[in-house]
Amino acid sequence: MSWKNNVHLSAITQALSTFSSATSNMHGWVLRATASEGRQSLMMSKRDNQINVYQDRTVAEESFQVELYVPSADGTQMGTAKGSLDPVANIENQLVTLHQNAQLALNTYFELPDKPDAPYADVQAADPDIVADIDGAHQKLIERVQHHCSTLTGAIVNSAELFINKHSKYMVSSKGIETEQETTDLYFEVAMEKAPGPNDQEVLKYWNFIGLKDADIETKLDSVVRETLLTEKATVPPMRDSAVILVESYAISKIIAALLAQANGSAEYAKGPHFKAGQSICSVEPDSESDRLTVSIDPTVPQMAKTTAFTPDGLAAQGGVIINEGIVATQIIDARMAQYLNTQANNIYGNSVVAIGTASKAELLAQFDEVIEILDFSSLLVNPSTLTWSSEIKLGLLHRKDKPATVLKGGIASGDVKASLASFKFSNETVKRNTSGGYFEAANGYVGPEHMLIWQGISIAGLEEA
Repeated sequence: MSWKNNVHLSAITQALSTFSSATSNMHGWVLRATASEGRQSLMMSKRDNQINVYQDRTVAEESFQVELYVPSADGTQMGTAKGSLDPVANIENQLVTLHQNAQLALNTYFELPDKPDAPYADVQAADPDIVADIDGAHQKLIERVQHHCSTLTGAIVNSAELFINKHSKYMVSSKGIETEQETTDLYFEVAMEKAPGPNDQEVLKYWNFIGLKDADIETKLDSVVRETLLTEKATVPPMRDSAVILVESYAISKIIAALLAQANGSAEYAKGPHFKAGQSICSVEPDSESDRLTVSIDPTVPQMAKTTAFTPDGLAAQGGVIINEGIVATQIIDARMAQYLNTQANNIYGNSVVAIGTASKAELLAQFDEVIEILDFSSLLVNPSTLTWSSEIKLGLLHRKDKPATVLKGGIASGDVKASLASFKFSNETVKRNTSGGYFEAANGYVGPEHMLIWQGISIAGLEEA
């Protein structure tokens, strides 16, 4: 869509300009507008996994968010206040309230960034097929779900949900910065139980995608069938003070996100745990057999959650190597942190790209006599300060040399990221994972290995063996 003729945007922009000129202590403002359009389908299975849509919804939303910047009287602090504006209500009154709130929320003074001289890069953040025909794209996905579910055996598909969205985002600032970008995202959820039913256990899984090509719905449905059938035979894992585990890209992406948070200049400014260039990410000497972690940021990978031409500040987004062979190469510094830390901004922002390993999953599993493969966590949360984590094992497999794998469920796995990164190996498959972002998780794009073998810093709270 084009924002040039949007009546609400024009009214808010004009009101901001007038209010700013008439208010002596205004430093500046930023206006962000989003227009979203979506299709939502809720599905149920009647018999033989024949999936029917029982509810369809079309959603549309237009939102306008303004942030005002008001310096203190002595010029040493900057007050900020952010809020959504109602374009049909009195805009000036809303700006007066925001201005008053800004004077109550003071931080160290900083300048808003100026408009960049160079043009923004051309990136593909959205799937053009969804942008061009969201109804057609949604219907094709529904048909794929219906067709593949009808071929599934051994499990009953109880329900499924499919949401598809396209967004047009616009930003303008008092400093002359102006950006515009289209994005897309998909959400797919399915719940299954073992056939013939009824059962007391149901497996619920969900995924985010950005484009149709990465929406491997058929593969995801097959994996849920496998997990559903495994769950019935599960037992609690054995107690281990020092365990060897194999995790999937979901866990890897969480670990990487936590590491990058400590490599951000904001962590140093907050005087919390943080990484600076030249520091090792490991708390102990790396094992000679271990891989060395290399992580880059890339804002240009097509159709990913953090693919963008510009940073949240509206400056040109840059890529860069953040961790190279286990050593921090670069801190992530935005315009505001550059002023606070008295350094240069690098405006690094985008998707996480992790260098893969050389071994297959089977080769990783064969390296130890006992490996606990965690197929799914109940809720994996990595503490961004301590870089430790813990979660209930929702489903796993205990692999022992020359023995059949045992299905696991329950128990608590815990880990120390900095210790584990001294003793790990990545698999040689490359996968993409996206989190669109929302109330519970920040947007995250991950390109990297599918599996990670860890043999240090891991413990399992489970059953004591006789």
